[in-house]
Amino acid sequence: MKAIKKTQTKKATRPNPFKGADDVYLTKNKIAVVRVESKRSERGYEQTKKVKYYAQNDSNLKQLKAVHGSKIAVGPSGNRYKNI
Repeated sequence: MKAIKKTQTKKATRPNPFKGADDVYLTKNKIAVVRVESKRSERGYEQTKKVKYYAQNDSNLKQLKAVHGSKIAVGPSGNRYKNI
């Protein structure tokens, strides 16, 4: 009888979306991630803010805590904080 080789399959993990973000804050039901991008224009460089929203579930909060710690700003003004 031949020995069956087991192949190890590596489970693909998604990259952490909160790493490298300029600003991260919590809204009522979502996590907002703000990134500032520079774009070359005729007069030099233009900066644009892009906001992307993620669901506020356990897996996203765990990844957010790994990058930014346990205190996260609430709202875009950032004057209140919440422990996660």
